[in-house]
Amino acid sequence: MSRLFLLVSLLAVGACATSPQVVDTGPTPSDVARNGTIGSSVHWGGQIVKTKNLSDRTLVEVLAFPLDSEGRPAVDQAPQGRFIVEKSGFLEPKEYARNRLLEVRGIHNGFTDGKVGEAAYRYPVVIGQVLQLWESGSSTLSSQPRVSPRIGIGIGSGGGGTRVGGGVGIGIGF
Repeated sequence: MSRLFLLVSLLAVGACATSPQVVDTGPTPSDVARNGTIGSSVHWGGQIVKTKNLSDRTLVEVLAFPLDSEGRPAVDQAPQGRFIVEKSGFLEPKEYARNRLLEVRGIHNGFTDGKVGEAAYRYPVVIGQVLQLWESGSSTLSSQPRVSPRIGIGIGSGGGGTRVGGGVGIGIGF
């Protein structure tokens, strides 16, 4: 009986998972805006501010956040500046809508000057090679929220069995 309890306890501890850790993806958009090297590869992400389609390409303004180990923008962390993703062709503005989370792999291709409100702003421009949209409320690429392991511990009593007066049971549920 004690071996079974030990086995179940070890399985319960092993099933506990923490949320993905924020990973270092190199210089932030703010760092690059100050002194970035054109032509370098970047892996950034964040929350879409706006999407603008031009005749041959789409520009997506992104408020940058650190990425977790899955590549999902960690919006609970401090913002890391803003950047523009340039992607050839048409991106559907309804799909690339304000507040959607976006992960981008691409090449830093210079800067463009703009404004955030009334303030002048220097945006790094990234030629987007791989764009991945994330649902705002989920931790996975699908639209269904990620189900974290849930552990419940309960104590109960029961009657019957081979012992007089019932017994005590401990259960761990997932």
